[in-house]
Amino acid sequence: MPPLWMVLCGLSAVIALISEIANRRRNNRRDIEDVGFMPWSTITALALLTFGISIAFGLGILSTE
Repeated sequence: MPPLWMVLCGLSAVIALISEIANRRRNNRRDIEDVGFMPWSTITALALLTFGISIAFGLGILSTE
């Protein structure tokens, strides 16, 4: 089984990719009055932050000791 940081890194990368695609679709929609309720920019930023922190733990830049 892979380490937890690898699973978390992969999951956050997938979430960032999906949220960025959704944000692009929202920005390019035809009906500008059709508003959404998901904060895709915030979800992307938090997913990328999680991705960066999990990579830092995995590479040993950050440590829990």
